[in-house]
Amino acid sequence: MFQDYLFYGTDVETRYAFRMLHLTSLARHAQSLHGLSGRRAEILGQGLLTGVLLASILEDEERINLRVQAGGDFTMGIETTRHAVTRGYLECNSESELIQDLDAGGHPVMPLVVRSLRTKPHSSNLFEGITGTETHSFELAVNEHLAASYQMKSKIKVDCWHNPADQLLYAVGVIYLELPNLKSDVSNALWRHVDSLPPLRTIFGHEAHDPDELANKLIPHQVRAINSMNPAWGCSCSKESVERMLTQLGKRELLSMADEHKPAEIRCHYCNKFFNVSEERLRELAQECQPSVPPPGSRLIN
Repeated sequence: MFQDYLFYGTDVETRYAFRMLHLTSLARHAQSLHGLSGRRAEILGQGLLTGVLLASILEDEERINLRVQAGGDFTMGIETTRHAVTRGYLECNSESELIQDLDAGGHPVMPLVVRSLRTKPHSSNLFEGITGTETHSFELAVNEHLAASYQMKSKIKVDCWHNPADQLLYAVGVIYLELPNLKSDVSNALWRHVDSLPPLRTIFGHEAHDPDELANKLIPHQVRAINSMNPAWGCSCSKESVERMLTQLGKRELLSMADEHKPAEIRCHYCNKFFNVSEERLRELAQECQPSVPPPGSRLIN
């Protein structure tokens, strides 16, 4: 199968930028890893597309952490670096009416809360945005979040679907970004074109089309290629990171876990890997806990 790609481009006069993303291989990997089918796999695919596209417009930040919740129905977590290394998970409440409706092929209105955290390298300071809306469209919820949380005007389009012919998952997306001092006539032409685009599946199809040819369909002016890279799945979980997470629970909680006289089993949401922490190690970690106050403006990320 062809390799996924993230294509960076502008119009030839460098008045606005866009990023075009083919993420089919990675979306299928996530689908298999988490054992998802149907609409659940498509929702996670949309989340992965969004994470990679948002990370692609980071400036001096290192990574983006995206959380999307629909009440108690589902929670999705995506983390992506500016180099397009990403990971994600989707956890659903199979008993909820909304999830049952989704599984049956419906398009229910969802109470979506979108939260994004952007981090700088070697810094605990985070830049956070959070928005909420009720909609049946994941794309609409993300665009409302962009309008409220990002300074420069931008818009995202994502599409993840199962092809009826082969029942395989496909995932494609694009993000548009106005550059400073864009003239109103160019801006209006850009957004009219974006709003008139058909679903991306009809543009991308099911083959590895040439990025330059696809880009000519996605923007209303002549294309200028800037860069490209290949997204990859990457999970940073480790025994050390699990132990750091445990120390955040505090001494009392760790001792309570140790008093159960059995290893603590911790699962990584992103890759489903399990880590066992012995009773003895839990007690050692409890002694290592130091009361601390997070720096102003910082928040912990999973």
